[in-house]
Amino acid sequence: MAASTDPVDQWSRDVFRALSGWAETLNGRWTRWDGGYLLLEIDRLDEDAIEPILIDTADEELHVEFGYWETDLPEEALDAEGAAQEAIKLVSDWLSGAIRTAVFTDAAGHWCGSMVVERDTMVPPSPSEGMLSFSPTKVELRSPRKRNWETYPV
Repeated sequence: MAASTDPVDQWSRDVFRALSGWAETLNGRWTRWDGGYLLLEIDRLDEDAIEPILIDTADEELHVEFGYWETDLPEEALDAEGAAQEAIKLVSDWLSGAIRTAVFTDAAGHWCGSMVVERDTMVPPSPSEGMLSFSPTKVELRSPRKRNWETYPV
């Protein structure tokens, strides 16, 4: 899909309003896409380049992606405002280092799965049961700044 001049749908307008006061949007760029949804891309933290954080408003959900992991929100909220607050909490935890992502790969470097891990999680984290069938051999703990990534054998 490409940037568009389609009118923005109501859900996307509500999310935009809810996120527009969030400080991290100052480090991001909004674009409008076919179908009337919006994409927020944040690729800077202060003056540093970071792994991009993508938040899109398609299908009356917030699709949040960072660190080779993704999820759809809301999990508990009933409206766009609540979904936006869930996204702010999740992304703020990522940016502050409260959570990292664990990206598992096999001996050939193929992706086996990703998960979010809390700061205090045992290092290296164990792959989930579903990932074991892909025979992961390495886990990369990711944070927003690539220079802080850590790699461990599984």
